[in-house]
Amino acid sequence: MTQPLDDKAIVGMLKKGDPLSFDKIFKRYNKKVYYFALSYLRNKEEAEDIVQEVFLNLWRFRVQINEYMDFSRYLFKITYNLTCKKFRKQESDKRVLEEVLKNMPSEDDATKIEIEYNGLVETTNNLIGKLPSRMKSILILSIEEHLSPEEIASKLSISRKTVENYLASARSSLRKSLSEGGVLSVLFFWLFIR
Repeated sequence: MTQPLDDKAIVGMLKKGDPLSFDKIFKRYNKKVYYFALSYLRNKEEAEDIVQEVFLNLWRFRVQINEYMDFSRYLFKITYNLTCKKFRKQESDKRVLEEVLKNMPSEDDATKIEIEYNGLVETTNNLIGKLPSRMKSILILSIEEHLSPEEIASKLSISRKTVENYLASARSSLRKSLSEGGVLSVLFFWLFIR
């Protein structure tokens, strides 16, 4: 099956870095990608993450796209691979959480837990303090004021997508830094930052 000529032309312009062609492709395929990911992940936020990753990769590697191949098949392959990757990560996260729970200190160690918690709060605050100012303010609005991306976008007069991108980058940075601190740090991230 050959793709519509329209897709070939749009993909050709995308390869040249045309943002309008990217927008057309996004509008044409984002819901298909979303519903495909949702059907497997059964989680709206994770499906939205997949959509964001798919189109980020599409833009990042646009020059490698063969405009003569079936573009929808190419997009499906990216979506499928990222969905599988998300499944593998979920399994890994489950194993980490099980390990955390297995190695959690007993209730008799309440002082030790409080000290570790306070240390994690301080470490997290230091990491947040090192983020770029816009990213930091958006993350703080999300964590401390419990504002949704829509509310943050409205408050700061920016787009919801911009807020989501900043939040994803900030959380990714914090997750990487905290994961180096061991199992309790990972648990702290999942409970208080994610």
